Amino acid sequence: MRRIAYTLAGIIGAGIFWISGITGLAKEEEEHEISYDQVASESERAGSAEVGIEGMTPIYGTDITDGVYEVTVESSSPMFPIEKALLTVENGSMTAVLTMGGQGYLKVYPGTGTQAASSDPSQYIDFQVNEEGKHTFTIPVEALDQPIACAAFSKNREKWYDRFLLFEAESLPKEAVLVDLPDYEALKQAAKEKRIAALREESEQKAAEEAKAADNSDTAEKPETAGAQETANDPSGTSAQPAFIEMEDGEYAIEVEVKGGTGRTTISSPAGLLVRDGQAYARIEWSSTSYDYMLVGGKKYLPLNEEGYSTFEIPITIFNEPMEVIADTTAMSTPHEITYQLIFHGDAIMSKNQTPQAAARRVVYMVFAIMLVCALVSYLNKRKRRS
Repeated sequence: MRRIAYTLAGIIGAGIFWISGITGLAKEEEEHEISYDQVASESERAGSAEVGIEGMTPIYGTDITDGVYEVTVESSSPMFPIEKALLTVENGSMTAVLTMGGQGYLKVYPGTGTQAASSDPSQYIDFQVNEEGKHTFTIPVEALDQPIACAAFSKNREKWYDRFLLFEAESLPKEAVLVDLPDYEALKQAAKEKRIAALREESEQKAAEEAKAADNSDTAEKPETAGAQETANDPSGTSAQPAFIEMEDGEYAIEVEVKGGTGRTTISSPAGLLVRDGQAYARIEWSSTSYDYMLVGGKKYLPLNEEGYSTFEIPITIFNEPMEVIADTTAMSTPHEITYQLIFHGDAIMSKNQTPQAAARRVVYMVFAIMLVCALVSYLNKRKRRS
């Protein structure tokens, strides 16, 4: 009997402990009830960028054949990564299932954070968990090639964050789109040229203001003009001091190695080496047309050209060791600064005529000359036969 009584007492005690635990957990959850009326400030949204390209025109559901398509989505923030998106088009309406790259958001709202905070919670879109255990959101899509506001509620911060998404029409199969799409490369080039023109105007204005300030200064020594190189691409007088090199002034070539970024972009090697007053500068050509400026030692350098592969003239601050630079690319619609390390090999300097580019030009000239000689010989033979 005593053993039975102990057993019953143990069971009753465990039951009381379990009930009290559940009650306490429920009370804790009640005390931590989430409020959805908080919106992240502008400073908290640092890192967000615009999406899309100037000149894009909206592509609506009526312009697309009904079906389900995988579509590329551009997000305004790296904190809202989208791994995959499936677009469903039906009777002119579009929805998209977004597979997220993380689990940091509890809800989304088709609008801004301010609109979400003042809306009824029934209008919020909850996440779903797919068969792979990833969070997904199903949202309405008004149009492709048009920025769409999509506020996201952070699980940790418990605030709404403004996000903008752009669904790219060019990522759909060509036969699915019933209207003509614009020349996206031309739009990117026009946006790049406009941005470079704005940067040049800004640097010229800055240089003029500094020159005026220098003229009005009582100091005998004239300060360096910070914006001169940006306007005229003259590397002299920059904050990033070029390294000294014991070579006669002139143009040479030097082997260069690039590290960093995604690894897909390269620099033509050998690059141009320019020696001025015993100081070294490089003329580098990227394998991309999308770079609109570079930063070396905090100094901004604009491209020498507006068409073709982006080419810059920058100081070489050190040989045989990584030299950190930043290059701003417009390849992702919204400009992004990417950090690279360039290594200029001081033991691999050659004549500019020894570069592969120079050799290729000589081959082209030789082929052209041979073709010209052959054409001339053929013409003379035909003329001789007629006579």
